[in-house]
Amino acid sequence: MRGHGAHLQSLAVTTWPGHNPDAGLQAHAEAVLAGIPPEAENVVLLGHSFGAFPMLEAAVTLGERVKGLLLIDAFLPELGASIFAQSEGSSGPEAIQAAAVDGLAQPPDPAIWGLSGVRAEAARAVMQPHALRAFEEELSPAAMAAIDTIRPRGFINASAHARSPFRRAFEALQGRPEWLSLQIEGSHLFHLERPAALAYWCGQLLRMAAGRSF
Repeated sequence: MRGHGAHLQSLAVTTWPGHNPDAGLQAHAEAVLAGIPPEAENVVLLGHSFGAFPMLEAAVTLGERVKGLLLIDAFLPELGASIFAQSEGSSGPEAIQAAAVDGLAQPPDPAIWGLSGVRAEAARAVMQPHALRAFEEELSPAAMAAIDTIRPRGFINASAHARSPFRRAFEALQGRPEWLSLQIEGSHLFHLERPAALAYWCGQLLRMAAGRSF
């Protein structure tokens, strides 16, 4: 992606307020904002999984500086204003709450996404707890609206996990010309499985944000 001449700033997983049970969506949004250089005027935000929600809260603060959004196998706000709301009727929220320790949801076993060996160990090395509060809180109305006002915007879905909320999000976006939506073969953590493919399509969204074609 660096070949497109864009200033890229990564948000490391370790910057999430992962060990603070009081860290709601706004605290996570502040972590996103902390990773963006104050002089950056052309910002493209990328959010994976839960990360899409604090990304959208951060987009409200950034305003017109945001030139694009990319959701990577992520929760889509129109399907539920909170993370747990998108899993109503399933055992997921109850299982997460039951396994929580002192208000912190514990990292899942990477095996649930089909990872094993070196890839599973790489996933475990960066996973950390999240406050249950962040999964229970609803997005602000401004953040809910932001996703419909920013272009370009894209959604990349993992081909595995047909019953996941991420697959429902991908299917909900089919046929919408205002979205670049596509599917990559692999599991939810395909940044570990298919990094080159993911980097390519992230690069295409950067080109769109810069007003260029593929």
